[in-house]
Amino acid sequence: MKGRIIVMLVIGLFISGCGSVRLNEEHDQYLSDKGWEIKELTEERTYLLDIPDELLSNYEASGITFLNEYLGKEVTTYSYELKDKDIEGERLKAFVYEVEGEIIGGYGVLPSWTPGRFNLDDKERLVNEEMIKSK
Repeated sequence: MKGRIIVMLVIGLFISGCGSVRLNEEHDQYLSDKGWEIKELTEERTYLLDIPDELLSNYEASGITFLNEYLGKEVTTYSYELKDKDIEGERLKAFVYEVEGEIIGGYGVLPSWTPGRFNLDDKERLVNEEMIKSK
């Protein structure tokens, strides 16, 4: 009897663990439509979006313009490690933002580049400028 309980507990933990790392299909499609492939989800965070004007200007200079519309609102940010790598072999990251379960936008981070943030629609430009490795 004790053995069955342990086996059931292990199976339950395995199933619940698998569910927690399940890939969000909408995020996968959103990033795929922009040419990116997800390796894994690394973080999920919900908070009130509050970005100082100077930092907001830096995002906008990088072509990331959706954030201004959602200042003061509760957002959930999903951080993904992508399969793509920069020229130094570091994996790129993507951040997907949601409000009330709807994707509102996202951006990427290139570890070997300053300022590092880029519009997710810029994959072709990043490949052409040899900032990321072409597959």
